[in-house]
Amino acid sequence: MQYVNLLGVHPGCVELRTFAKKFFDALGVNDREERESSNYIDGCYFKGSLGGMTFSVAISDEDAHENVPYWIHISADLVTPDALEDAVSQLIRDKVLPMGFQLVHIVNFGKRGELRIDY
Repeated sequence: MQYVNLLGVHPGCVELRTFAKKFFDALGVNDREERESSNYIDGCYFKGSLGGMTFSVAISDEDAHENVPYWIHISADLVTPDALEDAVSQLIRDKVLPMGFQLVHIVNFGKRGELRIDY
């Protein structure tokens, strides 16, 4: 299992539910649901899937990146991390950024040596 972590914001979204809906709509994700979990801020997150990728959208607790308050965790069964990063980057450039989102890819999310890459 490979994964990519993004943080994002959209100027028209002031709450998680609105952000997740707009994000999933931009990607064309129809298979989605709201889930409850005490592991997430406000006790909920949104999960969806598309083309073998699973997307979880939640409120981020990363103070270092407070200008992008929503966390998007993307996972897939691909052979290499580069294959998933390439697929995600293509989706982001083609479908999400044109809809007004600001997204950043966080390499080594939450670890020493974390690297922020703005799209």
